[in-house]
Amino acid sequence: MLQLNDSGLRGAAAWRAAGYTLPGFDRAAMRAETKRNPQWVHFGAGNIFKAFQANCAQKLLNEGLLQSGIIAVERSDSPEKRASYDAHDNLTVLVTLKADGSVEKTVIGSIAEVRYLLSADESEYARLLEIFTAPSLQMVSFTITEKGYRVGDATADLRGGPGEATSYWGRIAALLYARFKAGKLPLAMVSMDNCSQNGDMPPTLWAFARGCSPSFLGWYRSARR
Repeated sequence: MLQLNDSGLRGAAAWRAAGYTLPGFDRAAMRAETKRNPQWVHFGAGNIFKAFQANCAQKLLNEGLLQSGIIAVERSDSPEKRASYDAHDNLTVLVTLKADGSVEKTVIGSIAEVRYLLSADESEYARLLEIFTAPSLQMVSFTITEKGYRVGDATADLRGGPGEATSYWGRIAALLYARFKAGKLPLAMVSMDNCSQNGDMPPTLWAFARGCSPSFLGWYRSARR
């Protein structure tokens, strides 16, 4: 029986015989490079992400145009959610139904890490701070659906400042501020959701930017895409 994990993929012949296309790169090397030099962080690791962004990264990795993988960020964690990733070593399967009725099956292996933004585990946020202050980071993308851009009560975050942020967008703002303080490092913030005004980030980010410093506001405007 086929097992969707790193060990199971060692039996590549059985997967290919069953009609699956496998990652054409060294996943261990990809994970190590991502650890050293993260380039792409994605918020919202749902099916859209796995079918499009993760698939795109896999094609670039297969062609040797990308060396590091994607760091996927979930909103919060739970034992069940962690288990679903850990059991499969962050692998997933993309099934595409073609117009002629044929089916294309691809094992997606471009997800290098999965992090949890609102986790009670402090090491999760510490790793995100490490990633966001890395000079190698180039892009932060989002597929969080239209409702994901809504902001709840962020009063406490705005009062306490980035260091005390506990809300979803408050923590993202704090991560961006950390990058700004690390040397005004460049970054592209890209919403990839199919919704109107998808380039507009929530007011909490603007409020944090205005409250921190005028120069941070200018840096954030340049990062927003």
